[in-house]
Amino acid sequence: MPEIASRYKVAYHFSKIRNYLSGIDIFPVSLELDLTAACNRNCPLCPSTKSKSSYALDIRFVEKLLSILDGQTRGLLLTGGEPTMAPTFSRTLQLARQHGFLDIAVVTNGTLLGRQDVASALLAYASTIRISLYDWTAESNEEITPVFRLMEALRRQADRTGSQLQIGVSVLTSQDNEAGLSGIARRVGSAGAHWIYFNTLCIRWDIGAPTRVGQQGVLRAVENLKRSQKSGLQVFTFPERYVDDVIEFRGYHAAHFLLVIGADGLNYLGAEVKYHSQHAIADVARHCHPWFLWTDERLQRIRSVQSGAYPPLGSRHRGVLYSDLIEKLMRQGNGDTVPGLSLPGDGFAFPHIL
Repeated sequence: MPEIASRYKVAYHFSKIRNYLSGIDIFPVSLELDLTAACNRNCPLCPSTKSKSSYALDIRFVEKLLSILDGQTRGLLLTGGEPTMAPTFSRTLQLARQHGFLDIAVVTNGTLLGRQDVASALLAYASTIRISLYDWTAESNEEITPVFRLMEALRRQADRTGSQLQIGVSVLTSQDNEAGLSGIARRVGSAGAHWIYFNTLCIRWDIGAPTRVGQQGVLRAVENLKRSQKSGLQVFTFPERYVDDVIEFRGYHAAHFLLVIGADGLNYLGAEVKYHSQHAIADVARHCHPWFLWTDERLQRIRSVQSGAYPPLGSRHRGVLYSDLIEKLMRQGNGDTVPGLSLPGDGFAFPHIL
């Protein structure tokens, strides 16, 4: 079964890896884009706690950016904020298809899935949605039960219309909620989701130094759940986020493969430091030209980041792990052999979404 997340997913794009190791400029694999920083929820552990709700991207900027990446960047992840609140949401999905994006994912809290304009755009243009559950304990039933009902209705529409949309749910884990993972998986499956993704809960987003909380026993529980799953629900996780091996890199290499742009139009080093101004490496809204990816200033900012002095290292976020892997490949001087990944047997769901 294909995986949805792994530190090796970046190395699935061998030609870009080889070119990067050879010093050739590359376009990113994925664009992570916040259409708006506004949200109708106020989750205390949201990664975007430092954003201002007034931030929003103009559709003319979005279209220009997509046109620059046309044919080169194949993955788009719309997040926020709550992207379905943006007036530009439906048009952005349509433009992404017109500009050659193959995998289009939307991260949402799910509260607006009942709006027909939102549902129609998702069914027509999106590859998958990921409904994020920041709190899924028994006490949160009043908030998440309506979302599950909307998810059921969207699944029925997808089945009826023949849409290829995949519906997923993201669940944050810790050693304190490990015992409830099988229960939430059953509930997610019965609500019509195609997949569930277990991800590590992090704290300290507000100070730009996200760090995992204790995860003892969680990975073992998820692996047991994957083996015992009989309902058709696909169970995913990011195994390397749950372990404690050493991470080292000289230069945040992942910024060349995953382009992160906030609703303020700034390009941030990684998704784990969005809206922290010290990690903004380009003002794309002001300088949206075809060569903005390779300006000397941006490249120098990326090269200057060292793992030993990077505050979010403890988050083991995907960009951190991608940078570690690429550093290893640079040191061995070969992008053809990637430890842990073989071709053509290993595959990834939505391969262009890093």
